[in-house]
Amino acid sequence: MSKLKSDLLKILILSSIFLIVLISCISDNTDNNNREYNLYSQIMCPVCDGQTIAESQASISNDMKKMITTQISEGKTDDQILYYFKERYGQEIISSPSYSGFNITVWIAPILIIIGSLLLLIYSLRKNMNKAKS
Repeated sequence: MSKLKSDLLKILILSSIFLIVLISCISDNTDNNNREYNLYSQIMCPVCDGQTIAESQASISNDMKKMITTQISEGKTDDQILYYFKERYGQEIISSPSYSGFNITVWIAPILIIIGSLLLLIYSLRKNMNKAKS
C-alpha cells in the first residue's frame, strides 16, 4: 500500500509541476499593458536571431520602435501598424503565426499534446489502481 501511495504522490507532484509550467506559459503578463511595448513584442527584429524588437538593441529595432511610436501618434490602430510591417518585411516579421493555413497546427498541436498526456495519465492511474485492488 505504501508503494501505491508513493507512486500516486510522484504522479501528483509531476502533474502539479506540469500545470505550473503550463499556466506560466499561457498567462498574460499584466505588467505589459503599454500599447507600444505590446506592439514591440509582436514584431521580430529582422537582423537578430529569435528576438523581438522589444528585446533587441540593434539600430534597426530602435528605428522600428520609433516608427511604431510615430504611427501611434498619428492615430493608427494596432492592426494598421502590424499590416505596415507585414507589407514591408513579409509575414515572418510577426512573432506569432497567423491563425490560418498550415500555421493553425502551431496553435492546435499543444492542445492535443496536453489532452493526450492527461488521457495517458488517467489511463495509467486507473491501471495502477486496478493492480492495487487485485
